[in-house]
Amino acid sequence: MDSSEQDLDIFGEESDQEGGGGGGHGGADSSGSSSPSSSSASSSSSGSSRSGSSGGGSGGAGAETGGGGEEEYEYDSRRIFGETEEEEEEEEEEAEEVEDKDLFGSDNEDYQNTPAQSPYLVPVLPAMRSNNHPGSGRGGRGRGGILPRPMGPYSHRGGGFGIGGRYSHANGRNDERFVSELKLNKSEETLSRKPVAIQEPCEIASYSRVEGGEVYFDDRSLRLFKRSVGDCIGADLSLGFESFVEKRDLGSEGFGDLLACIRNATIPLQNIHFVTYRNNLNKIMATAYIRNEPWKMGVHKRNGVVYLDVHKLPERPQSEMERKRCYWGYSFESLATEEGESSGIDANVEFCSVIKTKIGAHRIIMGAEMDCCDSHDDGRRFYIELKTNRELEYHTEERYEKEKLLKFWIQSFLAGVPYVVIGFRNDAGILVRTEMVKTSHITQRVKMKNYWQGGVCLAFTDEVLCWLYGTVKEGENYILQFMPPFNRLELLKGQSCPDAITQHVELLTSAID
Repeated sequence: MDSSEQDLDIFGEESDQEGGGGGGHGGADSSGSSSPSSSSASSSSSGSSRSGSSGGGSGGAGAETGGGGEEEYEYDSRRIFGETEEEEEEEEEEAEEVEDKDLFGSDNEDYQNTPAQSPYLVPVLPAMRSNNHPGSGRGGRGRGGILPRPMGPYSHRGGGFGIGGRYSHANGRNDERFVSELKLNKSEETLSRKPVAIQEPCEIASYSRVEGGEVYFDDRSLRLFKRSVGDCIGADLSLGFESFVEKRDLGSEGFGDLLACIRNATIPLQNIHFVTYRNNLNKIMATAYIRNEPWKMGVHKRNGVVYLDVHKLPERPQSEMERKRCYWGYSFESLATEEGESSGIDANVEFCSVIKTKIGAHRIIMGAEMDCCDSHDDGRRFYIELKTNRELEYHTEERYEKEKLLKFWIQSFLAGVPYVVIGFRNDAGILVRTEMVKTSHITQRVKMKNYWQGGVCLAFTDEVLCWLYGTVKEGENYILQFMPPFNRLELLKGQSCPDAITQHVELLTSAID
């Protein structure tokens, strides 16, 4: 075979071409009889140079079509897969025999030997438990299951938050204490179109708590802001941690101090709708945007006034590092203020301002702890909030502006505090820089980024206060709570009223009589 025959494209156009222009069209190539593959690869183009060759070398693989000179090939599947006609017939006979057998009768020996009843007992599974109401539309999916609830001293860790865990009161309507709920389904756009009037906060009284816990109705615990705080860069905020006196949980006793201050200043409550600490309003206001932090508070209506009592959720024990981070905040407050002689930092020493304000149609008296104060050139005093934060990085700045600045603004705005001084520290507790921010500029900083709007927070708070005041009844006790991930506020029946509120109401009543 010459080189021209080896260059043929047997799967391309060359295999389909007709023979040369001579009178006879060649059949199969006679030289192909030496190789089975070359017999089927012969083309009419090569036959033109070998027109005298006989067509007997086709090997029976193809037949001439006559007029066109093209070859047609018929492939035998038995030959391709190496099967004979006898083997194929045997397979067909075996298939017919299988089809004729009765698989569920005497032809199936295994079926006949299988007993009608199983010798094994039927397993019994524990009853399924579900907290979902059958008509809730959630397809029966819930917290129920065959596993029991976690037990132990810190069982609330498994659920996430609060007593009973993250899914405490998963269905408020199924709780026998359930009274009402406020679904948080209004969009930011809807709330932003609702104008809410707010009265400028006005200080009407104050009190101080000193070392040892004694309370005085004056400003002796108020500290003066150190304007040279910028000179403290590089200070170690961990100094003095060993002698740190942590803040005690006073419970309702702390609320009693606020009520005592109101009585001492003879502040009339006839036209007041709410009496509370600022912390409770902070929680309500921040829920307009922050929906992953649970909280609860006591609600008690007496003589037309709704008293909001602080309720702390159970927390897991703090680690040494967490306690130290908490101390860094108090340490920065000590650095940023002019203090007299002190043996150490006592977190229980505080100054509280009693403020009167109005949100929407509701008049509010609230107690707000103040960090320090400064004064204008004309002698007018103003308060300053002191905060600490980890030094910002490119991937932490967004969360800082979305959450931290929101909380800073709410806390300062509600009490009419014009400035916030932030001390930024590193992971070792070293102060790296300070920044003074005007409260009114915080909203402008986030406005272009569309992270949050102060007007939306006010409109949301007004919605909550309207619903709450219109729902609670005189002389009744309630618990207001927000438990993520459920997108609603729940009002539950409370067990009792704190003694501090009961005594306060009795003293006011006796004074009137």
